[in-house]
Amino acid sequence: MKKTFASLIVSALVLSSAPHFAAADDLSEQKAKNEQQQQDNAKKQKNLESSVNQEGQKISKTQQEVNRLDEALNEKIFAVETKDRQIKATEREIVELGKEIEKYKAKLKRQEKLLGDRLRVMQENDGNSIKWEEVIFGAKNVGDLVSRVMAGKSISKQDDKMITDYQNTQKQLADAQQKVKEKKAQLVVEKKELKRQQADLESQLKERNKRLKELRKKKEKFETQLMDAKEVQQILIAQEKAIAAEKAAREREARIEKERQAQAAREAKARAEAEAAQAAAQKEAEEQAAKEAAAQQAAQEKAAQSAKPSGSTKQSAPKPSTPAPTAPAPAPSAPATPKPSPSSGGLFIHPTAGAVTQGYGSAGGENGYTFHNGIDFGGPVGTPIVAAATGTVITASGGGPYGNHIMIAHQLNGKTYTTVYAHMSSLNASAGQRVSQGQQIGTRGSTGNSTGPHLHFEIHVGGYSYSATGPANSVNPMSMF
Repeated sequence: MKKTFASLIVSALVLSSAPHFAAADDLSEQKAKNEQQQQDNAKKQKNLESSVNQEGQKISKTQQEVNRLDEALNEKIFAVETKDRQIKATEREIVELGKEIEKYKAKLKRQEKLLGDRLRVMQENDGNSIKWEEVIFGAKNVGDLVSRVMAGKSISKQDDKMITDYQNTQKQLADAQQKVKEKKAQLVVEKKELKRQQADLESQLKERNKRLKELRKKKEKFETQLMDAKEVQQILIAQEKAIAAEKAAREREARIEKERQAQAAREAKARAEAEAAQAAAQKEAEEQAAKEAAAQQAAQEKAAQSAKPSGSTKQSAPKPSTPAPTAPAPAPSAPATPKPSPSSGGLFIHPTAGAVTQGYGSAGGENGYTFHNGIDFGGPVGTPIVAAATGTVITASGGGPYGNHIMIAHQLNGKTYTTVYAHMSSLNASAGQRVSQGQQIGTRGSTGNSTGPHLHFEIHVGGYSYSATGPANSVNPMSMF
């Protein structure tokens, strides 16, 4: 389980105060101590807020750098997109020009077919569409001559138009082919420029990602610092309330148990007195019955003596007296079942099923700590998690390095303990709630700074405190199960 700076802040503010909960029996004395602790925490809070502000300024500076890189990237991305659009537009123009060229070629073929015979005639007539000598000398009269001349001019004009159109089509074809050539050359240049811009963009993206990674690290550190003295103060207050509530509950349970034992003693005394009276009455009855039997026997013997003939030496045997029935002895009362009291080293039960994937003690430091102050139970997400001992919930919340987590205050054998359950997928208990040993309080998950589904479980003697380099006031849970 990864630990972050937030835990160090909690440790700094809680370490000195937490163990006092276990030692203070007088709540008023404890209250005075807590007030002093709160004053100390106010000073620490001021220092912490100053540190947070400084960290915030560093983040702001890095954020500004990232923002500038983002602006430059946006411009570069826009330039690349613009160049890409230009290239695509040029490619579309080349395609359209290709279509026009095909149209001009088809048009030229049609025009050449129409002009085929006329061009042959013009070649035969030295470039003229008609033979004017035939027109002039072949006329029958002046009217016929005029008609022939007018018709010749019309034919010549039509031929000139066909030739002009043909020449225009040739020019259009040549222009389109030249334009395609230029566009293709332009496309080569634009693609080279696009490639250069893309390489420049990739370089800037790498720089931006590098700066962004730095920013994220700073933000993570900053966000953990935001679990500052105010939040720690709330934890302290919640812890104080939970421990006081748990102590009061234990005292109530002790009073109830004492009253129960007193009632049981009174009932046992009453039973003993009743049994003694019954035994005395029984004894008196037995003694009376024995006296009556003895008197009866004496009377019988006297009567038998009187009835005996004179001189006779034979004596009748006395009848045995019938003993009085004996009352059955009262059955002994069943002893009260003793409540098991936890012995040292066996105060808690396992909070969940599963193998221990990381034990308590020294760690490599790759996850941000060199001492693992709890144990990890691996297993599937959703596995039930139960309270390791009866207690009052200090906090049940999400976020931070623990993710979804619960802290519980316990009063066991006159001592205060705190248990921590971290990285849960769901919570089934709330702050201030009293839970019994074995009661489900959530399910296993992988929230917060977790490398995979597991329950991170801690036991602290006194209130919660944490150190990334040593045990602080935590103990190895395996020795407490």
